[in-house]
Amino acid sequence: MKNTTGAAIARQSQLKLITEWSKDCGVCLSLKDLIAITNVMVDYVENGYSKELGGRVDKIDTYINELKKK
Repeated sequence: MKNTTGAAIARQSQLKLITEWSKDCGVCLSLKDLIAITNVMVDYVENGYSKELGGRVDKIDTYINELKKK
């Protein structure tokens, strides 16, 4: 990911989206989790959906579902 103004805006908007989403869902994500999920979302914004990205999202969903059980 290049460090351009557009990339910075994408990271910022996706970080905000993930932060708000986690609050709405009642999931407390660590800073590391927020950054990791934001990077996946930015990848989606920049490159669109792919099978590989779908696998990454599945892993995030599994992880978040485990957090909700705690």
